[in-house]
Amino acid sequence: MAFPVAQSGSGRNRAAIVVAIVAVVVAVVAVIGLGVLIVSDRRAASPTAPAESSAADAGPPPTGLELRDDAATIRLTWTDPSDGLVPFMVAGGRAGQALGVLATVGQGQTSYTVNGLNSRVDYCFTVLAVYGTNEFATSSQVCTTRESGAGQN
Repeated sequence: MAFPVAQSGSGRNRAAIVVAIVAVVVAVVAVIGLGVLIVSDRRAASPTAPAESSAADAGPPPTGLELRDDAATIRLTWTDPSDGLVPFMVAGGRAGQALGVLATVGQGQTSYTVNGLNSRVDYCFTVLAVYGTNEFATSSQVCTTRESGAGQN
């Protein structure tokens, strides 16, 4: 006795999933690009005063930026110079390339985890304390060193 086999729409379902994933990736890239433009625009926005005075007026930068490299995941930690009064922006990207804003972190939070990284590529990160619309202070930059493999600091 033969049973009829239902035709599945797996080909159409896969195509819909691929289209949805591509749409999400495009949206994420657009948000990161917008963040880069905002950070770049903030750095060039002060025509009457030098950029150094704008950063100096903002307040102290985050200090002690460290990373823990777990191959596809990197955990960033830093010290809050404002005692929990300001939010932060985390910027990062491939080593040697322009950094883009990855996330905004709320007041008092001093860590952020970056997921989904290529374990064979080096990345660099920095954290910005946001004191106001055009007032921010940038931490030092930290980078992975994955010369011969993943998971190294």
